Amino acid sequence: MKTRLFAAVSLFMLLNSCDKGDSTGAPTPRVSVSDLTLPEGNGGTTNFEFTVKLANATPNVVTLNYSVVEGTAKAGEDFVVANNLTFTFQPNEVEKKLVVNVVADDLREGDESFTLLINSATNANVPALPATGTIINDDTKVPFTNGGYDAPTTYPGYALAWSDEFNGTALNSAIWSFQNGDGCPNICGWGNNELEYYRPENLSFQDGKMIIEARKENFSGRSYTSSKILTEGKKTIKFGRIDIRAKMPKGKGIWPALWLLPQSSMFGGWPRSGEIDLMEYLGHETNKVYGTLHFGPGPGSVQVNKNYTLPTGTFADEFHVFSIEWKQDQIKWLVDGNVYGTANKSDFGTNNYPFNEQFYLIFNMAIGGNWPGSPDTSTYFPQWFIIDYVRVYQ
Repeated sequence: MKTRLFAAVSLFMLLNSCDKGDSTGAPTPRVSVSDLTLPEGNGGTTNFEFTVKLANATPNVVTLNYSVVEGTAKAGEDFVVANNLTFTFQPNEVEKKLVVNVVADDLREGDESFTLLINSATNANVPALPATGTIINDDTKVPFTNGGYDAPTTYPGYALAWSDEFNGTALNSAIWSFQNGDGCPNICGWGNNELEYYRPENLSFQDGKMIIEARKENFSGRSYTSSKILTEGKKTIKFGRIDIRAKMPKGKGIWPALWLLPQSSMFGGWPRSGEIDLMEYLGHETNKVYGTLHFGPGPGSVQVNKNYTLPTGTFADEFHVFSIEWKQDQIKWLVDGNVYGTANKSDFGTNNYPFNEQFYLIFNMAIGGNWPGSPDTSTYFPQWFIIDYVRVYQ
């Protein structure tokens, strides 16, 4: 019984997949639509002209009902909304152009895509697969505004020791160096199973800001690229206040950090000589940042960990100022001038306290790793870690 039923269903599907033709004897044409890839353009709209074909001529009028469906490209933002519209072939026409209007701007984005979906057809058979429109971004301007918290430029009892306002067009080599690669062969994945390859090409400057860009691209055996800079051997800090104004990226697997390592490992290799995480942020926890001290005898670290949650909004909405106040035997963490955590030497018990030495700064945006996990299908690239300034008071 099951065998006969399966055979009947198969025959029904086969018969209904055939081009049965119409009353004139002409076969019912099949519709095909080709994928299309074009640059976005820089203003107004760009016409994406999809080629729509009928497999054969027919004496009948063919009417298609179609919609443009969001992918990474969004309706009303990246393309003009088109839902349940009609497109007509006159008798014996076999090829026409169907236009989708793509919104063009001068803002840097990732390449985006949408789907041209033929919902139904009169006097024709709809294509088995929809067509994909891919918008190639050809812009360079990163979208952001300067809104958000800004720190005061003076503090009682402190003098500005040095700063970088990132007003130039290139990294100041008197302060910073790039640290490139993926950590291999010595510390592949930088000890955290990270997925990025660090490159100078992912760092840029715009409107008085330094921008670290995370990209989804294949480079030197890795699937993502980013950038990492440090002051090792050029600028060191021992005590004082550090203010860093920055705007966060977002997305699963995105992991920017502002942190410090010891200039001289007086107590031995990591973690014995310490690590100060001024700010760490996970792109899927957009309203939360972490401040951490790593220390201990090794091989893993002992940690003092603090965290701060914004009362409203996210760290990706606008700029915030991330700070530490660092004194002999004490470190405090602040967001927008508000202290949210304190660590004292007396809290360390019998553990060594390595934080009364010279440290250097590191700025980076990691991708993936043990803590945030890998990016997923919801993570949009590129992402930008935008830094306005770093100011060191002593």
